Amino acid sequence: MKNLKIVFQTLITIIVIFLFACKDKEDERTRTPYDPAKPLVLASFIPDSGGIAEQVILKGSNFGTSKDDLRVYFNKKRAKVISSTGEVAYVVAPRLPGDTCVVSVVSGKDSLVYPKHFLYKTRVHVTTIAGTPHETEANVDGTLVESRFSRPYYISVDKEKNIFVGQYPNSTAGSLHRVRMINEERNTVTTLLQYSSGGYILSGTCSPSTQAIYFPIYGNVQYYEFVPEKQWLPRRITPTKMAGSGDYDLQKKYCFAVCPADNMLYTITTKGELVRIDPKTREAELVMNGILTDVLKSEIQIYLTFDPSDPYMLYFVNPSSMNPADGPIVGTDKIYRIDLRTNHMEDYAGSGVKGHLDGRSALAQFNNPCQICFDKDGTLYVGDTDNYCVRKVSRDGVVSTVVGIPGTKGYLDGNPDVALFDRFWGMYIDEDGTLYIADYYNRCVRKLTIE
Repeated sequence: MKNLKIVFQTLITIIVIFLFACKDKEDERTRTPYDPAKPLVLASFIPDSGGIAEQVILKGSNFGTSKDDLRVYFNKKRAKVISSTGEVAYVVAPRLPGDTCVVSVVSGKDSLVYPKHFLYKTRVHVTTIAGTPHETEANVDGTLVESRFSRPYYISVDKEKNIFVGQYPNSTAGSLHRVRMINEERNTVTTLLQYSSGGYILSGTCSPSTQAIYFPIYGNVQYYEFVPEKQWLPRRITPTKMAGSGDYDLQKKYCFAVCPADNMLYTITTKGELVRIDPKTREAELVMNGILTDVLKSEIQIYLTFDPSDPYMLYFVNPSSMNPADGPIVGTDKIYRIDLRTNHMEDYAGSGVKGHLDGRSALAQFNNPCQICFDKDGTLYVGDTDNYCVRKVSRDGVVSTVVGIPGTKGYLDGNPDVALFDRFWGMYIDEDGTLYIADYYNRCVRKLTIE
Protein backbone atom coordinates (compact mmCIF):
# COMPACT_ATOMS: atom_id res chain seq x y z
CA MET A 1 0.00 0.00 0.00
CA LYS A 2 2.82 2.37 0.90
CA ASN A 3 4.61 1.66 -2.40
CA LEU A 4 1.39 2.27 -4.37
CA LYS A 5 0.98 5.61 -2.62
CA ILE A 6 4.52 6.63 -3.55
CA VAL A 7 4.02 5.58 -7.18
CA PHE A 8 0.70 7.43 -7.37
CA GLN A 9 2.20 10.56 -5.82
CA THR A 10 5.11 10.46 -8.24
CA LEU A 11 2.81 10.09 -11.25
CA ILE A 12 0.67 13.03 -10.10
CA THR A 13 3.81 15.17 -9.74
CA ILE A 14 5.03 14.23 -13.22
CA ILE A 15 1.64 14.97 -14.76
CA VAL A 16 1.41 18.36 -13.05
CA ILE A 17 4.92 19.28 -14.16
CA PHE A 18 4.17 18.16 -17.71
CA LEU A 19 0.96 20.14 -17.91
CA PHE A 20 2.66 23.14 -16.34
CA ALA A 21 5.49 22.99 -18.90
CA CYS A 22 3.09 22.61 -21.84
CA LYS A 23 0.92 25.47 -20.72
CA ASP A 24 3.98 27.62 -20.18
CA LYS A 25 5.12 27.02 -23.75
CA GLU A 26 1.74 27.36 -25.44
CA ASP A 27 0.44 30.53 -23.83
CA GLU A 28 2.87 33.13 -22.60
CA ARG A 29 -0.09 35.42 -21.88
CA THR A 30 -0.93 33.31 -18.79
CA ARG A 31 2.22 34.59 -17.12
CA THR A 32 1.60 37.17 -14.38
CA PRO A 33 4.54 39.48 -13.63
CA TYR A 34 5.25 40.52 -10.07
CA ASP A 35 3.10 43.47 -8.96
CA PRO A 36 4.55 45.41 -5.99
CA ALA A 37 1.09 46.82 -5.29
CA LYS A 38 -0.31 43.33 -4.65
CA PRO A 39 0.50 40.99 -1.77
CA LEU A 40 2.25 37.65 -2.06
CA VAL A 41 -0.18 34.79 -1.47
CA LEU A 42 0.74 31.16 -0.70
CA ALA A 43 -1.83 28.43 -1.33
CA SER A 44 -0.29 24.92 -1.34
CA PHE A 45 2.52 22.74 -2.65
CA ILE A 46 2.93 19.15 -3.87
CA PRO A 47 4.34 16.67 -3.04
CA ASP A 48 4.47 17.05 0.74
CA SER A 49 7.64 14.94 1.13
CA GLY A 50 10.74 13.80 -0.73
CA GLY A 51 14.53 13.79 -0.79
CA ILE A 52 17.32 15.62 -2.56
CA ALA A 53 16.32 17.12 -5.95
CA GLU A 54 12.64 16.37 -5.34
CA GLN A 55 10.54 18.32 -7.88
CA VAL A 56 8.07 20.50 -5.97
CA ILE A 57 5.20 22.58 -7.37
CA LEU A 58 4.32 25.72 -5.38
CA LYS A 59 0.88 27.34 -5.84
CA GLY A 60 -0.07 30.89 -4.91
CA SER A 61 -0.05 34.32 -6.51
CA ASN A 62 2.29 37.22 -7.19
CA PHE A 63 5.36 34.98 -7.43
CA GLY A 64 6.48 36.96 -10.47
CA THR A 65 7.86 35.41 -13.63
CA SER A 66 11.59 35.81 -13.00
CA LYS A 67 13.16 32.65 -11.61
CA ASP A 68 16.17 34.71 -10.48
CA ASP A 69 14.11 37.15 -8.41
CA LEU A 70 11.91 34.51 -6.75
CA ARG A 71 13.59 32.96 -3.70
CA VAL A 72 12.39 29.74 -2.08
CA TYR A 73 13.86 28.19 1.05
CA PHE A 74 13.50 24.81 2.72
CA ASN A 75 14.40 25.80 6.26
CA LYS A 76 17.48 27.97 5.67
CA LYS A 77 18.64 26.23 2.48
CA ARG A 78 17.78 27.87 -0.80
CA ALA A 79 16.00 25.77 -3.41
CA LYS A 80 16.66 26.07 -7.12
CA VAL A 81 13.76 27.76 -8.94
CA ILE A 82 13.27 26.25 -12.39
CA SER A 83 10.42 28.49 -13.60
CA SER A 84 7.41 30.53 -12.48
CA THR A 85 4.20 31.72 -14.12
CA GLY A 86 3.33 34.05 -11.27
CA GLU A 87 0.78 31.66 -9.81
CA VAL A 88 2.69 28.40 -10.05
CA ALA A 89 6.41 27.90 -9.40
CA TYR A 90 8.50 24.81 -10.06
CA VAL A 91 11.44 24.29 -7.65
CA VAL A 92 13.91 21.56 -6.69
CA ALA A 93 14.41 20.59 -3.04
CA PRO A 94 17.96 21.33 -1.76
CA ARG A 95 20.29 18.81 -0.15
CA LEU A 96 19.84 18.03 3.57
CA PRO A 97 17.73 20.97 4.73
CA GLY A 98 16.54 19.03 7.79
CA ASP A 99 13.90 16.39 8.49
CA THR A 100 10.89 18.72 8.78
CA CYS A 101 11.18 21.77 6.55
CA VAL A 102 9.52 25.15 6.75
CA VAL A 103 8.99 26.23 3.12
CA SER A 104 9.31 30.00 2.75
CA VAL A 105 8.92 32.19 -0.32
CA VAL A 106 10.39 35.64 -0.92
CA SER A 107 9.01 37.72 -3.79
CA GLY A 108 9.77 41.40 -3.99
CA LYS A 109 9.35 42.98 -0.57
CA ASP A 110 7.15 40.13 0.73
CA SER A 111 8.23 37.03 2.61
CA LEU A 112 5.76 34.32 3.64
CA VAL A 113 5.82 30.79 5.03
CA TYR A 114 3.57 27.91 4.03
CA PRO A 115 1.60 26.64 7.07
CA LYS A 116 2.21 23.08 5.93
CA HIS A 117 5.69 21.58 6.35
CA PHE A 118 7.71 19.54 3.84
CA LEU A 119 9.00 16.20 5.18
CA TYR A 120 12.57 15.66 3.95
CA LYS A 121 13.51 12.00 3.54
CA THR A 122 17.20 11.31 4.01
CA ARG A 123 18.82 8.69 1.80
CA VAL A 124 22.06 7.06 2.94
CA HIS A 125 24.03 4.53 0.92
CA VAL A 126 27.57 3.20 0.42
CA THR A 127 29.05 2.89 -3.08
CA THR A 128 32.45 2.05 -4.54
CA ILE A 129 34.16 4.91 -6.39
CA ALA A 130 37.33 3.34 -7.74
CA GLY A 131 39.24 0.09 -7.56
CA THR A 132 38.01 -3.50 -7.74
CA PRO A 133 37.99 -5.85 -4.74
CA HIS A 134 38.71 -9.59 -4.99
CA GLU A 135 41.33 -9.05 -7.69
CA THR A 136 45.10 -9.36 -7.67
CA GLU A 137 46.75 -6.31 -6.14
CA ALA A 138 47.84 -3.89 -8.84
CA ASN A 139 48.29 -0.22 -9.64
CA VAL A 140 46.41 0.99 -12.70
CA ASP A 141 45.49 4.57 -13.61
CA GLY A 142 42.71 5.52 -16.01
CA THR A 143 38.97 5.70 -15.57
CA LEU A 144 37.27 4.89 -12.27
CA VAL A 145 36.25 1.47 -13.62
CA GLU A 146 39.69 0.68 -15.06
CA SER A 147 41.63 1.78 -11.97
CA ARG A 148 43.29 -0.67 -9.59
CA PHE A 149 44.86 -0.11 -6.16
CA SER A 150 47.28 -2.15 -4.13
CA ARG A 151 46.41 -0.99 -0.60
CA PRO A 152 44.83 2.47 -0.28
CA TYR A 153 45.83 3.80 3.10
CA TYR A 154 44.84 7.34 4.14
CA ILE A 155 42.70 9.90 2.41
CA SER A 156 42.13 13.66 2.03
CA VAL A 157 39.71 15.70 -0.10
CA ASP A 158 39.94 19.30 -1.29
CA LYS A 159 37.13 21.78 -2.05
CA GLU A 160 37.05 20.70 -5.70
CA LYS A 161 36.35 17.12 -4.54
CA ASN A 162 39.72 15.83 -5.68
CA ILE A 163 40.38 12.73 -3.57
CA PHE A 164 44.02 12.16 -2.54
CA VAL A 165 44.99 8.68 -1.44
CA GLY A 166 48.22 7.55 0.19
CA GLN A 167 48.90 3.98 -0.92
CA TYR A 168 50.90 1.29 0.83
CA PRO A 169 53.11 -1.02 -1.30
CA ASN A 170 52.79 -4.79 -1.56
CA SER A 171 54.78 -7.71 -2.87
CA THR A 172 52.83 -8.27 -6.09
CA ALA A 173 52.63 -4.63 -7.23
CA GLY A 174 56.17 -3.60 -6.39
CA SER A 175 57.67 -1.80 -3.40
CA LEU A 176 56.64 1.75 -4.29
CA HIS A 177 54.54 3.94 -2.06
CA ARG A 178 52.18 6.08 -4.09
CA VAL A 179 50.00 9.16 -3.91
CA ARG A 180 46.98 8.81 -6.17
CA MET A 181 44.35 11.43 -7.12
CA ILE A 182 40.74 10.52 -7.93
CA ASN A 183 38.29 12.89 -9.62
CA GLU A 184 34.77 11.51 -9.99
CA GLU A 185 33.51 14.29 -12.24
CA ARG A 186 36.32 13.78 -14.75
CA ASN A 187 36.22 10.00 -14.26
CA THR A 188 39.99 9.78 -13.71
CA VAL A 189 42.52 8.14 -11.39
CA THR A 190 46.05 9.54 -11.63
CA THR A 191 49.32 8.70 -9.89
CA LEU A 192 50.96 11.89 -8.60
CA LEU A 193 53.95 10.33 -6.86
CA GLN A 194 55.87 7.05 -6.72
CA TYR A 195 58.23 6.88 -3.77
CA SER A 196 60.90 4.28 -2.97
CA SER A 197 63.82 6.16 -1.39
CA GLY A 198 63.34 5.11 2.22
CA GLY A 199 60.46 5.67 4.58
CA TYR A 200 56.70 5.53 4.13
CA ILE A 201 54.15 7.88 2.57
CA LEU A 202 51.25 7.91 4.98
CA SER A 203 48.48 10.34 5.92
CA GLY A 204 47.98 13.43 3.77
CA THR A 205 46.14 16.59 4.75
CA CYS A 206 44.61 19.55 2.89
CA SER A 207 45.21 23.18 3.84
CA PRO A 208 41.81 24.88 4.24
CA SER A 209 43.23 28.22 3.06
CA THR A 210 45.54 27.31 0.15
CA GLN A 211 44.15 23.84 -0.75
CA ALA A 212 47.73 22.54 -0.85
CA ILE A 213 48.10 18.86 0.03
CA TYR A 214 50.86 17.69 2.39
CA PHE A 215 52.04 14.10 2.81
CA PRO A 216 54.57 13.28 5.56
CA ILE A 217 57.31 10.71 5.08
CA TYR A 218 57.67 8.32 8.02
CA GLY A 219 61.35 7.52 8.53
CA ASN A 220 62.53 10.77 6.96
CA VAL A 221 62.45 14.41 8.12
CA GLN A 222 61.12 15.47 4.72
CA TYR A 223 57.56 15.73 3.43
CA TYR A 224 55.82 16.25 0.08
CA GLU A 225 53.77 19.25 -1.00
CA PHE A 226 51.21 19.21 -3.84
CA VAL A 227 49.88 22.60 -4.98
CA PRO A 228 46.89 23.05 -7.35
CA GLU A 229 48.50 26.02 -9.13
CA LYS A 230 51.33 23.70 -10.23
CA GLN A 231 49.03 20.90 -11.42
CA TRP A 232 49.79 18.87 -8.29
CA LEU A 233 53.43 18.25 -9.20
CA PRO A 234 55.12 16.80 -6.09
CA ARG A 235 57.66 18.97 -4.32
CA ARG A 236 59.91 17.41 -1.68
CA ILE A 237 60.45 19.70 1.29
CA THR A 238 63.18 19.55 3.95
CA PRO A 239 62.17 21.56 7.03
CA THR A 240 64.82 23.34 9.08
CA LYS A 241 64.91 23.57 12.85
CA MET A 242 64.11 26.99 14.24
CA ALA A 243 66.97 28.26 16.39
CA GLY A 244 66.39 27.61 20.09
CA SER A 245 63.22 25.58 19.49
CA GLY A 246 64.36 22.54 21.48
CA ASP A 247 65.29 18.97 20.57
CA TYR A 248 62.91 16.73 18.63
CA ASP A 249 62.95 14.00 15.99
CA LEU A 250 60.92 14.70 12.83
CA GLN A 251 61.87 11.42 11.16
CA LYS A 252 59.05 9.39 12.72
CA LYS A 253 55.80 11.18 11.97
CA TYR A 254 52.64 9.48 10.79
CA CYS A 255 50.29 12.36 10.15
CA PHE A 256 49.99 16.08 9.41
CA ALA A 257 47.14 18.48 10.16
CA VAL A 258 46.85 22.13 9.10
CA CYS A 259 45.59 24.53 11.76
CA PRO A 260 42.79 26.77 10.38
CA ALA A 261 43.83 29.56 12.77
CA ASP A 262 47.51 29.97 11.82
CA ASN A 263 47.82 27.82 8.63
CA MET A 264 50.75 25.93 10.18
CA LEU A 265 51.46 22.22 9.78
CA TYR A 266 51.30 20.21 13.00
CA THR A 267 52.49 16.70 13.73
CA ILE A 268 53.11 14.55 16.79
CA THR A 269 56.16 12.31 16.49
CA THR A 270 56.42 8.75 17.79
CA LYS A 271 58.38 10.20 20.74
CA GLY A 272 55.40 12.32 21.79
CA GLU A 273 56.73 15.65 20.46
CA LEU A 274 54.23 18.17 19.09
CA VAL A 275 56.01 20.03 16.29
CA ARG A 276 54.82 23.01 14.25
CA ILE A 277 56.09 23.68 10.69
CA ASP A 278 55.64 26.91 8.75
CA PRO A 279 54.78 25.88 5.14
CA LYS A 280 56.14 29.19 3.83
CA THR A 281 59.52 29.37 5.60
CA ARG A 282 59.79 25.56 6.21
CA GLU A 283 60.99 26.29 9.74
CA ALA A 284 60.01 23.77 12.41
CA GLU A 285 59.75 24.30 16.16
CA LEU A 286 58.88 22.21 19.19
CA VAL A 287 55.55 23.14 20.82
CA MET A 288 55.43 20.56 23.63
CA ASN A 289 56.72 17.08 24.41
CA GLY A 290 56.00 14.09 26.62
CA ILE A 291 52.64 13.39 24.98
CA LEU A 292 51.56 9.91 26.18
CA THR A 293 55.13 8.60 26.09
CA ASP A 294 55.66 9.57 29.74
CA VAL A 295 52.86 7.14 30.62
CA LEU A 296 53.22 4.43 27.98
CA LYS A 297 57.04 4.38 28.05
CA SER A 298 57.01 3.46 24.38
CA GLU A 299 56.93 4.95 20.92
CA ILE A 300 53.42 5.89 19.82
CA GLN A 301 51.31 6.32 16.70
CA ILE A 302 49.32 9.50 16.38
CA TYR A 303 46.74 10.68 13.82
CA LEU A 304 45.41 14.18 14.22
CA THR A 305 42.93 16.79 13.01
CA PHE A 306 41.63 20.25 13.91
CA ASP A 307 38.14 21.30 14.91
CA PRO A 308 37.06 23.92 12.29
CA SER A 309 34.63 25.54 14.74
CA ASP A 310 37.38 25.91 17.37
CA PRO A 311 40.53 26.14 15.22
CA TYR A 312 43.05 26.15 18.08
CA MET A 313 41.76 22.81 19.38
CA LEU A 314 43.89 19.92 18.12
CA TYR A 315 42.39 16.40 18.34
CA PHE A 316 44.43 13.23 18.05
CA VAL A 317 43.92 9.50 18.33
CA ASN A 318 46.35 6.88 19.62
CA PRO A 319 45.68 3.42 18.11
CA SER A 320 47.13 0.27 19.61
CA SER A 321 48.05 -1.50 16.38
CA MET A 322 48.64 -0.64 12.75
CA ASN A 323 49.10 -4.11 11.28
CA PRO A 324 48.81 -7.42 13.15
CA ALA A 325 51.73 -8.77 11.12
CA ASP A 326 53.97 -6.12 12.68
CA GLY A 327 53.26 -7.38 16.19
CA PRO A 328 51.64 -5.47 19.07
CA ILE A 329 52.20 -1.74 19.39
CA VAL A 330 51.58 0.05 22.65
CA GLY A 331 48.56 2.34 22.49
CA THR A 332 45.49 3.48 24.36
CA ASP A 333 42.70 3.28 21.73
CA LYS A 334 41.55 6.71 22.90
CA ILE A 335 40.99 10.18 21.45
CA TYR A 336 42.51 13.26 23.08
CA ARG A 337 42.61 17.00 22.48
CA ILE A 338 45.10 19.80 23.10
CA ASP A 339 44.22 23.48 23.36
CA LEU A 340 47.10 25.18 21.53
CA ARG A 341 46.44 28.41 23.39
CA THR A 342 47.35 26.81 26.73
CA ASN A 343 48.91 23.45 25.72
CA HIS A 344 46.37 21.82 28.02
CA MET A 345 45.71 18.19 27.07
CA GLU A 346 42.65 16.12 28.06
CA ASP A 347 40.78 12.93 27.18
CA TYR A 348 37.98 13.34 24.64
CA ALA A 349 36.56 9.88 23.88
CA GLY A 350 37.30 6.26 24.69
CA SER A 351 37.66 4.30 27.92
CA GLY A 352 40.97 2.74 26.92
CA VAL A 353 39.37 -0.71 26.83
CA LYS A 354 39.71 -2.41 23.45
CA GLY A 355 36.34 -3.41 22.00
CA HIS A 356 33.15 -1.94 20.55
CA LEU A 357 30.76 -0.01 22.75
CA ASP A 358 28.63 3.00 21.83
CA GLY A 359 27.34 5.50 24.36
CA ARG A 360 28.86 8.21 26.53
CA SER A 361 32.32 9.16 25.29
CA ALA A 362 34.15 8.30 28.52
CA LEU A 363 32.76 4.74 28.47
CA ALA A 364 32.96 4.07 24.72
CA GLN A 365 35.26 1.38 23.38
CA PHE A 366 37.31 1.45 20.17
CA ASN A 367 39.51 -1.16 18.51
CA ASN A 368 42.51 0.44 16.83
CA PRO A 369 40.96 3.80 15.83
CA CYS A 370 43.01 5.60 13.18
CA GLN A 371 42.14 8.52 10.88
CA ILE A 372 39.82 11.14 12.40
CA CYS A 373 38.09 14.19 10.90
CA PHE A 374 35.35 16.72 11.62
CA ASP A 375 32.27 17.63 9.63
CA LYS A 376 31.13 21.25 9.39
CA ASP A 377 28.71 20.78 12.30
CA GLY A 378 31.47 19.77 14.70
CA THR A 379 30.87 16.02 14.78
CA LEU A 380 34.09 14.00 14.98
CA TYR A 381 34.30 10.92 12.74
CA VAL A 382 36.60 8.01 13.60
CA GLY A 383 37.85 5.18 11.41
CA ASP A 384 37.57 2.23 13.82
CA THR A 385 39.91 -0.08 11.95
CA ASP A 386 39.58 -3.43 13.72
CA ASN A 387 35.86 -3.01 14.31
CA TYR A 388 35.48 -2.56 10.52
CA CYS A 389 33.22 0.45 10.91
CA VAL A 390 32.99 4.24 11.09
CA ARG A 391 32.11 5.78 14.43
CA LYS A 392 31.27 9.36 15.36
CA VAL A 393 31.42 11.49 18.49
CA SER A 394 28.67 14.11 18.76
CA ARG A 395 29.12 17.57 20.26
CA ASP A 396 27.35 16.43 23.41
CA GLY A 397 29.79 13.54 23.90
CA VAL A 398 27.91 10.51 22.58
CA VAL A 399 29.67 7.84 20.50
CA SER A 400 27.67 5.96 17.86
CA THR A 401 28.31 3.68 14.89
CA VAL A 402 27.67 5.29 11.49
CA VAL A 403 28.31 2.49 9.01
CA GLY A 404 29.72 -1.03 9.02
CA ILE A 405 28.90 -4.07 11.15
CA PRO A 406 31.17 -4.22 14.23
CA GLY A 407 33.43 -7.28 14.16
CA THR A 408 32.35 -8.34 10.66
CA LYS A 409 34.66 -7.79 7.73
CA GLY A 410 33.88 -8.19 4.05
CA TYR A 411 32.86 -6.21 1.00
CA LEU A 412 29.31 -5.05 0.35
CA ASP A 413 27.83 -1.79 -0.90
CA GLY A 414 24.36 -0.68 0.16
CA ASN A 415 22.73 1.04 3.11
CA PRO A 416 24.66 1.52 6.38
CA ASP A 417 22.97 -1.47 8.01
CA VAL A 418 24.45 -3.97 5.55
CA ALA A 419 27.63 -2.33 4.15
CA LEU A 420 30.86 -4.20 4.90
CA PHE A 421 34.52 -3.12 4.93
CA ASP A 422 37.84 -4.88 5.43
CA ARG A 423 40.10 -3.14 7.92
CA PHE A 424 40.25 0.36 6.49
CA TRP A 425 42.43 3.06 8.08
CA GLY A 426 41.59 6.15 6.09
CA MET A 427 38.38 8.16 5.87
CA TYR A 428 37.49 11.81 5.35
CA ILE A 429 34.24 13.79 5.31
CA ASP A 430 33.88 16.75 2.93
CA GLU A 431 31.88 19.98 3.28
CA ASP A 432 28.78 18.36 1.78
CA GLY A 433 28.79 15.54 4.31
CA THR A 434 30.03 12.83 1.93
CA LEU A 435 32.26 10.35 3.75
CA TYR A 436 35.15 8.88 1.72
CA ILE A 437 36.78 5.63 2.83
CA ALA A 438 40.10 4.08 1.77
CA ASP A 439 39.19 0.39 2.13
CA TYR A 440 42.64 -1.11 2.64
CA TYR A 441 42.22 -4.87 2.20
CA ASN A 442 39.38 -4.49 -0.30
CA ARG A 443 41.77 -2.40 -2.40
CA CYS A 444 39.25 0.25 -3.36
CA VAL A 445 37.99 3.72 -2.45
CA ARG A 446 34.37 4.00 -1.36
CA LYS A 447 31.97 6.66 -0.16
CA LEU A 448 28.97 7.02 2.08
CA THR A 449 26.55 9.57 0.67
CA ILE A 450 23.90 11.25 2.80
CA GLU A 451 21.24 12.96 0.70
